[in-house]
Amino acid sequence: MKLIITICLIILFSVKGYTQVNLKSLALVDVSIIDANHQQPLPHQTVLITGERILGIFPDGKGVLPDSAVIFNMHGKFLVPGLIDTHVHMATDPSETDNRAGTLRVLNKMLLSGITSVRDMAGDARTLASLSRDAQTGDIPSPNIYYSALMAGPEFFTDPRTVATTRGGVAGNMPYMKAVSDTTNLVLAVAEAKGTGATGIKLYSDLSAVLVSKIVAEAKKQNMMVWGHAWLSPAKPSDLVRAGVGSISHGELIFYETRDSVPASWKKPGIPDKFWKDSVPSEKALFSLMKEHNTILDATLATYKKWGKEDPANQYGYEITKMMTINAYKAGVKICAGTDDDQEGFVQNEMSLLVHDAGFSPIDALIAATQHGAEAIGIQNKTGTIELNKVADLLVLDKNPLDDIENIKSVYLVIKDGRIFKN
Repeated sequence: MKLIITICLIILFSVKGYTQVNLKSLALVDVSIIDANHQQPLPHQTVLITGERILGIFPDGKGVLPDSAVIFNMHGKFLVPGLIDTHVHMATDPSETDNRAGTLRVLNKMLLSGITSVRDMAGDARTLASLSRDAQTGDIPSPNIYYSALMAGPEFFTDPRTVATTRGGVAGNMPYMKAVSDTTNLVLAVAEAKGTGATGIKLYSDLSAVLVSKIVAEAKKQNMMVWGHAWLSPAKPSDLVRAGVGSISHGELIFYETRDSVPASWKKPGIPDKFWKDSVPSEKALFSLMKEHNTILDATLATYKKWGKEDPANQYGYEITKMMTINAYKAGVKICAGTDDDQEGFVQNEMSLLVHDAGFSPIDALIAATQHGAEAIGIQNKTGTIELNKVADLLVLDKNPLDDIENIKSVYLVIKDGRIFKN
C-alpha cells in the first residue's frame, strides 16, 4: 500500500500548477528543524503528522511510525513553521479591486509561498467571514484568515475606504466598521463586533486615551483581542500600551509619542542616513513600557518602503519607520512581520527588510514571521512553532534560511492543517 501511495504522490507532484494532498498520517524523515525553540538547525529529525496535528518529533530511528504513515525523505531540507503575515487587507473594496476572483488568486499564491495564516486589519467582514470559513474548511487553497472589526471616532468615516467596505450599509454604523464616542454602548458594540466572527478589534483614529482604555477593558471581558494604529490622534502609543492593546501598527506613528508633527525639513529627498540616526527619537521609555506589557510592534516596513520609492517626498516615512524598528529591536520589543501593501508583495519581503535594513538576524526575522506573528493574532497555542500537538502549519525549504534570509523563498512544499500543498 505504501508503494502505491508513494507512486501516486510522485505523479501528483509532477503535475503543473499546485497540488493538494490530504493524508491521514505522514512522516517527514531526516529533516532539519528551525524555529524559535531551535535557533540553530536541529538535524536528522522525524516529524509525524496525523490529521491536522503534529503527534511526534524525535531523532530519526528513535520513534515508532504507524503502518499507515506515508514517509517523505527530507534529506538536506529544512523545516520551519508556516509563515504569518500580520497585516493584510483582502477586502477593502470587495466589489472592485478586491473582487473574489482576484483575492482567491492572491490567497493561493500566498499559501504556495509558505504563508499559512494572515491577519486582515480591517475590511468588509461579510466577505472576510466567507473567505475565512472556506480557508479553514479547505474549500479554497488559502492561508487561514483572522480578521478585525474596526472602531474609530466618527470623524474617520468620511474616508472613502470605509464607504467601499460597507457598501449596502452605512459607514460607521456597521458592526465591523463602527463609529464610537464617549456615549457609545461599548458592551453592545464589542458584542456586535464579536458577532461578525472577528478575532480582534482594530482601533484606527480619533480616539482618546480614556476611550481606548474602556474599549480594551470591555473587549477583554468578552474575550476579544484589541489591536491598534500606534497613534490614534489624540491617544499616543504609550496610552495604547498602558490600556493593554496587544499590538500596535506602523513604526512611523511611534514618532508621535514625543512629537506633534514631522518637521517639514525632513520631507525632502536625499537626506543622509546619519541624519536619521541622529534625529529620530530613540523612544527608550516607550519601548521599555512595551516590553513590560508584552506589546508587539507591527512595524510594516514594506509599505513605507514602497511609498518612498513611488515618491521620494515620502521617503521620510520609511526612514522613521526603519529607525523606530531598529530601536525597538535593540530594546528587546517583540516585533511581528506585517506588510500592509495590498498584497503586491508578501511577508517574505518584510522579512528581508527586517534583516537587510533593520539589522535583524535571520533567525529573529523568522521568529517575527512565525512565533511573534502567532502571538499577535492570539493563535500561539496552535501554531508559530514546531511542537507536539500543535497544528501542522509547516514550510519545507530546499535551503537554510539562516544562511541567507532570501532562502525563505526556496519552497519545496507547504503543509497547512496537515494538508500538503506543492506548486
